[in-house]
Amino acid sequence: MSEKYVQEKDMRGIRWSIAIPPEVKCEYAGTSIGEYFQDIEVMLETEEVSRQKFVDLYQYDPGEYLYVPLTAYEGVAALGAQLVFTDEHEVMIHNQGNILLSIDQINTLKPADPSKYPRFDWAIEAYGELKKKFPNKPIGLSAGQEGPVTTAVLLRGTQFFLDCYDAPELAHKLLNVVTETFLRFNLAVRKVTGQNSGAVGIADDHAGNLTPKMWDEFVLPYYERIYSELGTRTRVMHTELVRREHLAYLKKLKLALIDFGEDQYLTVKDALTLGVPFSWHIKTCQVMLMGNPDLVKQSYEQAVTEGAKAILTELCVGVPPENIRAFIEIAKRYE
Repeated sequence: MSEKYVQEKDMRGIRWSIAIPPEVKCEYAGTSIGEYFQDIEVMLETEEVSRQKFVDLYQYDPGEYLYVPLTAYEGVAALGAQLVFTDEHEVMIHNQGNILLSIDQINTLKPADPSKYPRFDWAIEAYGELKKKFPNKPIGLSAGQEGPVTTAVLLRGTQFFLDCYDAPELAHKLLNVVTETFLRFNLAVRKVTGQNSGAVGIADDHAGNLTPKMWDEFVLPYYERIYSELGTRTRVMHTELVRREHLAYLKKLKLALIDFGEDQYLTVKDALTLGVPFSWHIKTCQVMLMGNPDLVKQSYEQAVTEGAKAILTELCVGVPPENIRAFIEIAKRYE
């Protein structure tokens, strides 16, 4: 058996997928993003039409996904953010980073109560409607939470990073408030769905903007609290801004799976040193949006060569169809 044959055989079996966010589904379905997040019927229409479009255009079936369309910013909104719903852009925060303008406001901030948050009431109602309409199908209900550091930054802005140096006790107070909010919303979701076990995921991109040496104080204790109090053995993490030096701290969490997203600071070889299964992204803007089919295929082949075993790409609005076809073609070659 030749060495070349062995190498080619070892490169097969690569799992792959395409993440299609709501704004792209709305692009293909011709529906409003703002309505998608506020009207269950628009969400259902969008899911059905966009799925069929992907089958027709790319012979790729994203599968059926039935869920209550909450954003990742519901926890931030419950703590004072103003969500903005438009027809053409994904949901944004109008006062992002300007919610806690004064550090003194942290002292008066209290964890959010899901029962007093109007969109959570709407979500419970929508969940009930979907269960009635599709009694034999799983219905997703998200807690709508970003991770502790990211939520703190969305509330306080980049000033939060200075708070960690200048007023650490208040930085911890804020992290405790947002962590408690994270837990309350997740527990409220469990009460509605009746699902009290399974994987627990934390998505906390801004944690990577804290130096690795700060993680033992300002990051890991809050992650441990979330994983412990939600009682999971399956710990999942999404983070996009960590550097190689952060990996030793991530290792302490005993994760089951990690998604490095669009992380610009790591290579596949770096990720492998963590010793945790991970998904590797073909970059959304740099490759899929602004590149060409050759770059898509080269990027994929490079990731496979370096040792990635699970590869995905997340689309954004405007990705050229030929680049999507190139991704699918190269992915099938290595699956």
